[in-house]
Amino acid sequence: MAKILIVDDNVDMLDTLEHLFIFYDFEVLRAENGQIGLEIAESEKPGLIILDALMPVMNGFEACHKLKTGPKTKDIPIIFLSANYTDREHREKGMEMGADDYLLKPFNAKELIAKTNALLHHKQLMSRLRSDNQLILKKQGRNIPGDDLLQKKVPELENNQITDSLTGLYNNDSFARRSEKELENAVKNQASLSLVLVDVDYFRKVNEAYGEKTGDYVLIRIANVILKNTRPSDIVFRLKNNKFAILLPETDEKTAFYEAEKVRSAILQTKYFDQDFAATSNRRQTPMHVTSSIGLAALGLVSPVAGDLNKQAENALNQAKKNGRNMTIRFSELA
Repeated sequence: MAKILIVDDNVDMLDTLEHLFIFYDFEVLRAENGQIGLEIAESEKPGLIILDALMPVMNGFEACHKLKTGPKTKDIPIIFLSANYTDREHREKGMEMGADDYLLKPFNAKELIAKTNALLHHKQLMSRLRSDNQLILKKQGRNIPGDDLLQKKVPELENNQITDSLTGLYNNDSFARRSEKELENAVKNQASLSLVLVDVDYFRKVNEAYGEKTGDYVLIRIANVILKNTRPSDIVFRLKNNKFAILLPETDEKTAFYEAEKVRSAILQTKYFDQDFAATSNRRQTPMHVTSSIGLAALGLVSPVAGDLNKQAENALNQAKKNGRNMTIRFSELA
């Protein structure tokens, strides 16, 4: 039974919403203002929050901002339900604060329940994909991000500076440190090392056409696809600007190219709007094909510096985009 937190200063509205959600077999929590709602959300961790905009003590916009920036509550879906803030600018403000939907009072009960179920399913789907990513890492014997720090109280781990909160992969900062370490080991042991950069083609259009929630879903699915199509020895990162990086220790350019092409092909062939995803949306999604451009660099072409290897892979990636995208380009081809 999913737990719903209703935050509204109107007692009659609290009663109405409570009866509605209980009728549809939800467990209901209540709060009379944003401050109390924030405290209950942090302690009870509801599956979803219904939030009024105009309230005393702490209004809905401020509460939404605090909920979406709080480490314990940032992943809880929020639906604004307002009778006072009805203009387009109010809806835009609510969505900018991180709300997942914005409805006006009086509301349609069936629409509210449908949106609630869709958001809860989306949350479960994303959580399942993250768990699947972690399971792949564990089964294949890869280092799970943060595992080496679990025995220590390290601020980096507590502040989520090691992992990407969306995909569960190592993040951009981890990539900078790990690439230097792997390069140092490769030079010391006179071993091969390759770097693959993966960029999702025209990802901005995905967000514009389907919304950021769908965009997040696509990114976590791509992370899942990459993990399933790389080797246990490969180290996968999510970088800034919706890019991914794969470090391939003891791997020469020829083998790395084969591995990169396997990833590119898998991303292309994945069906992102499957039946499971359809249950997270109230509108019918048209089929979507995602492609990726890939740049590859291997140790030994220039001086062995991590920044050089990354720069080479970036140059190769940019060339792949210029050549029409949906392809893998090796830095050696640019010389």
